[in-house]
Amino acid sequence: MNKRQCEIIEILLGERRFVTASELAERLAVSRKTIYRDMQDIGNHCSAYRLTKKENNGYLLEIWEEEESAHSDQFEHPNERRLDLLLFLLSIAPCKTSIQKISERYFVSQSSILNDFKHIEKKLVPYGIRLSRTNEGTFISGDQFSLYRLMAVIIESYLTQIGDPFCQYDIPDSIKDIQVKNGRLAEIKQILHEFQEEQDLLLDQPYYLTLFCSLLSIIEKQAHHLQLFPNEEIIYEQIDDSSAIYPMVRSLAEKLEKHFSFQLKHYEMLNLYYILKAYKLNSRFLLNQQSEVLLNNQVIALADQLISRVSRNSGYRFTEDRELRERLTMHLHSMVYRLNHQIYIINPILKSIKTNFSNIFQLVRFSANELMEEGIYDKHLTDEEIGYITLYFQISYDDRFVNQIPILIECTSGVGTSHMLSEKIRKNFPNIHINKIIAQERIKQSDYEDVELVISTVKTHSISDKPTILVSPILNEDDKYKIDQFIKDYYKNQVIIYNR
Repeated sequence: MNKRQCEIIEILLGERRFVTASELAERLAVSRKTIYRDMQDIGNHCSAYRLTKKENNGYLLEIWEEEESAHSDQFEHPNERRLDLLLFLLSIAPCKTSIQKISERYFVSQSSILNDFKHIEKKLVPYGIRLSRTNEGTFISGDQFSLYRLMAVIIESYLTQIGDPFCQYDIPDSIKDIQVKNGRLAEIKQILHEFQEEQDLLLDQPYYLTLFCSLLSIIEKQAHHLQLFPNEEIIYEQIDDSSAIYPMVRSLAEKLEKHFSFQLKHYEMLNLYYILKAYKLNSRFLLNQQSEVLLNNQVIALADQLISRVSRNSGYRFTEDRELRERLTMHLHSMVYRLNHQIYIINPILKSIKTNFSNIFQLVRFSANELMEEGIYDKHLTDEEIGYITLYFQISYDDRFVNQIPILIECTSGVGTSHMLSEKIRKNFPNIHINKIIAQERIKQSDYEDVELVISTVKTHSISDKPTILVSPILNEDDKYKIDQFIKDYYKNQVIIYNR
């Protein structure tokens, strides 16, 4: 359809009443004959709408009820359309589209789209990315991680709106207050749900969001027949079809291909392979012996250098903390792989880390930048990665300066929800010391020896007779009450023992 026909549709949908040809002709500065021809084209080609004509009354345009019920992305407010347009542009970046195609996508005039761009540009500023318009098309430009970070914010807002209890991302009001309406998101959520159930996985939130963003990008580019630039189809390592990760990648790919009726390109398969391999490395489920040896050497050296540099810059004796070295090395194992393969995970609690642990965060970031500037480690660490590393140093710092009830947090894995939980516990219970955070698959009987309480997010519990409280990763009010009762009873018993 042409620009004028899009404007007619926008007028009729906005008025929600019969509008005469004369009125339309006057508003658009054309003849009534032109309006008659336009209305005939609209009636013949717009299957998404029901056009009703009444003599002397004019035209009424309505969305088909079956179409309205089948699609959740009908926008009641321009801000909803703008947010969806922003998500669309992020998902196809760095590929370009045209204002004409966007206009046809949303059935609004090109002038409305240009106005939408002004609102979108304001949302891009905090993320260091920009909306670019050239003769070749319109696109969002910026580094891939910044694009994913903003995509993740919108996806998290959607998940929060539909009642997902594990969303912890700091969502700005400019996005949080707008209803996210995009049918793709519900489809991806269902696919990821089925995938995790079949593979017996529980993806940590950072990997869940990264994978969610990647799937949305694949789907939108496939749907609009968009190709990456040749220099962006980077191959870091080929897929090892004998590895434990390959069946997982193949299963996820088949779900996408069956649901959306397309075939994944090789570089899209590689991207999924790298994300899922990084996730498994995070769980120390290493996938081939050769990469394990290479990574271990680099990781051990990096962990030692980082601990040494933070110790020197702070004056704290972090080098004496064996558990810090062990935990940090385990974490860096996955981080090094991620950065080597340009897989950028989202840190849902970054703002809280910067606020609550600002001194340690700044210390770790300064030390990491020193290592990069001196050529000891050649990859830039994003604030997201610095935030995770900060948590390990913060735990070590608290061990030496705070006298608390020692507890163990037992979780499904070692990074995402467990650290969100630990932060909430520290914030709500200053007299509790988190001695260890351990994934259930790695836990040993000896891990329980120096703790007074086990706080677990794992329903199928453990090998210890220590007091155990089962909680949600979001630490709801019932969870807080149970922990508070334990603390009261613990100190009451300590007083009784002392008086004896």
